[in-house]
Amino acid sequence: MGKSKANSLGAKTWSSIVIFGLVGQIAWVLENMYFNIFMDRTVTRDPVAIWVMVAASAVVATLFTLLAGIFSDKRGRRKKLISIGYIIWGVTVMIFAAISVENTMKLFKMEQSKAIGFTVAIIVIMDCVMSALGSTANDAAFNAWITDITDETNRGSTDAVLAIMPLLATGVIFGAFDWMTQDKWRYLDGTEGTAWKEGATLVANGNWVMFFLIIGGLVSLAGVIGLFLVKDSKDLKPNKEISYKDIIYGFKPSVMKENKNLYFAYLAAAISGISHNTFMPYIIIYIERTLGIANYILAIAIVGGLAAVGSVVLGILYDKYGRRKFIIPMFITYIAGAVLTVFASPISFKNVSTPLWSFAITGFLLMFATLGLSSIIAASIRDWTPVDKVGLFQGVRLSFMVLIPMVIGPIFTVIITRLGTPAGVDQFGEPLYNYPPQMFALAAAVQLVNLPIILKLRKALKENLM
Repeated sequence: MGKSKANSLGAKTWSSIVIFGLVGQIAWVLENMYFNIFMDRTVTRDPVAIWVMVAASAVVATLFTLLAGIFSDKRGRRKKLISIGYIIWGVTVMIFAAISVENTMKLFKMEQSKAIGFTVAIIVIMDCVMSALGSTANDAAFNAWITDITDETNRGSTDAVLAIMPLLATGVIFGAFDWMTQDKWRYLDGTEGTAWKEGATLVANGNWVMFFLIIGGLVSLAGVIGLFLVKDSKDLKPNKEISYKDIIYGFKPSVMKENKNLYFAYLAAAISGISHNTFMPYIIIYIERTLGIANYILAIAIVGGLAAVGSVVLGILYDKYGRRKFIIPMFITYIAGAVLTVFASPISFKNVSTPLWSFAITGFLLMFATLGLSSIIAASIRDWTPVDKVGLFQGVRLSFMVLIPMVIGPIFTVIITRLGTPAGVDQFGEPLYNYPPQMFALAAAVQLVNLPIILKLRKALKENLM
């Protein structure tokens, strides 16, 4: 397949891509990172609670993406599913403002020990509700819309821009809202701070009520804007031949055989996702507690900012020179970044806090390669998705890119964390664990398993001149 002249998407389309890409990722950063912090700081430090929440939401998100993808293909419409979905998605975020151990104790007349477990269950259930709406609006409708409006001449740059949205969203939350989530601790010497230290006493939790209300309102506002801004592709037509019985369509052996390149890309995404999820759900807690870097905002800002710039440059190079030339270098850089991050930790810096510069350098390599590799795979998936069943395949895509990685990846770190010695106790008297740097070694090991698939994917890209 030779190179064609690049098609311009236009200012209005790019505005829709940026607004819904960014705001959607703000909601997903909230769900994938700050729900974990919310659980860790206000309910329980047990890593199992975070894994259960992550895994349950992944299952629900995948199911609803499958159903919503079929629905949008049958109706031949994405706009309303995106816009109205974002509006309701934001409302579910706001509901989290009412969740706390104290409110559970008051509402259900429970003692604290029972209320902790019950509050965990409430958070998991509400996370699943939020994930159902978010996956419908974003993973099913918005991602299908992106595939509808792009082609092989502009998908590299489009997916590169979308790939940096999680980092930009993280930057927005860190810069504007993270202060609302900060706890206040009193240390043994009488001083106070926002980071936990051994023997510290909790003075006050952050203002999570304001945090959830503002971000939920932002997501709903994007949905309202979408009613006036988003426009369905003129080539999108209702597909009445698709039925809900087709929910298993993408998992049929015959379909896999007909679209083998697509499923090589799915498999590469799944293994990379497992690798990424061995550390990503715990990264903020790791920086703050394990590394002893109190200003984790600066650490993430440096790593994320540099990686985001690099990813945009890569996207331009992908479209100009072809993605196949970059897939192996990105793979090697990922392995190197993960291994080096193991040692940018208390393993090398004993009895002192890990220097910010050390984590920033290795973290940049790892995140830069993560974005570079994921955007190659994501663009390839779009290229090989059957054009008449784009919505139908969004659930299949999510199965490999979300369900499998988020169920399997975090449990590896849960196991090695729980095998360690607790660092202390939390405000409820329960064990408090530090996540170990060895989780990055797990990430490298899992990614190495991906090598045969990456080589097959490179060959397929070469045959298609992508």
